[in-house]
Amino acid sequence: MSEETELATVAMHEAGHVVVSHYYRRRVFGAKIGDHDSRHDRSVVRFELTPHVNEIHLRLDELDELWPLAVRETLVTTRIRFAGPVAQAIYQKRPYREVHGGQDYRDALIELLLLEKLRLSLPRAQHLDVSYKHENVLDTVAEDIIDLMVDREYINYVGRIARGLIENQELSARQIEDLLQDMPVHDWDA
Repeated sequence: MSEETELATVAMHEAGHVVVSHYYRRRVFGAKIGDHDSRHDRSVVRFELTPHVNEIHLRLDELDELWPLAVRETLVTTRIRFAGPVAQAIYQKRPYREVHGGQDYRDALIELLLLEKLRLSLPRAQHLDVSYKHENVLDTVAEDIIDLMVDREYINYVGRIARGLIENQELSARQIEDLLQDMPVHDWDA
C-alpha cells in the first residue's frame, strides 16, 4: 500500500468515528491522524464518552429512567468505536470483518463489559434490560453503521472530514463542527 493510500485509509477510519459521533449528537473535541509507526503520535478521535452511566449510583431512585439511557448510550459508544473500522472497510471495499479494528474493537467490547459490571452492581439487576448482551449485538451495531454510511449523504460527510484530516493532520472541535454543520443528526424521538 502506498503512503498516500495508507494516509487516506487512516483518514477515512478516523472520519468514520467523527461522523457517527456527530450523528448521535456526541461532542467531538478533536481528531488527528498520526504516524502509525510511532507509539506516541497515533491517530485519535476525542469524543464525549457515554453519558448517564456515572450518575446511576447517585440516583438509584431514578434507575427505571436512567438504565434505558445507559444501555442506549453505551450502544451509541459502541457504534462510534466500530465506525472507524466500518468506514475503513467501505473505503477499501472489503467486508468490515476483514479490517483490522484492533483497539476499536477491544474498546467496544470493554464498553459493553463495563455496562454489564454496572448492571450487576445495581439493585434488581436481574430485572434490568440486557439487550446489549445478545450474541449478535456487535453484528447489529456494525450493520447499523453500514446502513448509515452507505447512504450517499453520510459517506460524503465522512469524505469531508477525511479530506480535512489529510490536509491539516488535525481538526479541532470548531473545524469539525463547521464541516458537519449541515449534516442531519439522529432523531431520538422518531
